[in-house]
Amino acid sequence: MSLVARIASLLYGVVTSIRGWMYDRRLLRSYGSSIPVISVGNVTAGGNGKTPLCMLLVEELRRRGYRPAVLSRGYGGKLRGPHRVVSSDSPEQVGDEPVLMASAGIPVFVSRRRVRGIKMIEAQGEFNVVVLDDGFQHRALRRNVDIVSIFAGSERAIEEFVRGALLPAGLFRERRDSALKRASMVVVSFRSVINTDELPAVDPRLLRLLSASAPVFRSYLKNAGVKSLSDGSRVEPQRVCALAAIANPEGFFQSLERQGFVLEAKFPFPDHHQFSEGEVLELLNQHPQTRFVCTAKDAVKLKGCSRQVLERFAVLYVKAQVVPSDAFFTQIERLLNRSV
Repeated sequence: MSLVARIASLLYGVVTSIRGWMYDRRLLRSYGSSIPVISVGNVTAGGNGKTPLCMLLVEELRRRGYRPAVLSRGYGGKLRGPHRVVSSDSPEQVGDEPVLMASAGIPVFVSRRRVRGIKMIEAQGEFNVVVLDDGFQHRALRRNVDIVSIFAGSERAIEEFVRGALLPAGLFRERRDSALKRASMVVVSFRSVINTDELPAVDPRLLRLLSASAPVFRSYLKNAGVKSLSDGSRVEPQRVCALAAIANPEGFFQSLERQGFVLEAKFPFPDHHQFSEGEVLELLNQHPQTRFVCTAKDAVKLKGCSRQVLERFAVLYVKAQVVPSDAFFTQIERLLNRSV
């Protein structure tokens, strides 16, 4: 680790600690919405399985009679908002994850300033709970439930979590131990498609660091099918090239291999990368006889491409699962009811 990174990490820690201290003592104000807020966030940078978890929350909250909406910063998009997303919106404008959720029929609002976003949701008058996507550090908006998702799908991720170094020397957005004390619940995410009976136990190194006051759950991804991007037909296991612009893409690659796909080549891109048709065609030309498979998050960015591209691509669709499921949602309802 360079001296510059250590100094930058130290300064970053001082700034985030002072900011947190000011919120703890109410020297900085937080907006309390008339609608209950469930935050899904993390304490480290990178993919922690938040978006699939948000989508699962919306699905289950609806099943239990709630009317949920999602509020997102719209990371990677140009629009500042507040704006209610529709499936025809461009990922370049509102972000890929909001378009993905809107395409699944989820009411999504994007706003760089989340307080302005939730005021728009309040004005709509049709929602009675808000799922705040990536909101753990956004303390300007009060929340009723704080869910922290932790990626534990690789040895490196676990080691980085144990090390606890702040950005840029490590992955932490704020000091680990003080941050975890704010969590209502912790979800340890493995971010790959596996069977329930294959789900690993939570690593003891992680358990020792988690707050005793926050119940710990595990999450994984369930296969919802690999389907053609052009017509939605099912794609059976075969030799493919895998493309992913997500954080921690190895889980995606492993998920395909577990389902019997043979990976001729892997193409990892930076998280939220916006593909041009030219760079996609260049990859296709390098492997002219092979189908490509991407994530659902990447598929929303490819839908505007030519038919030549669409016919060569398939999409791995997944759904998040939390274990134990009943206890997880019962705890959320308990916290929501306690705050009414």
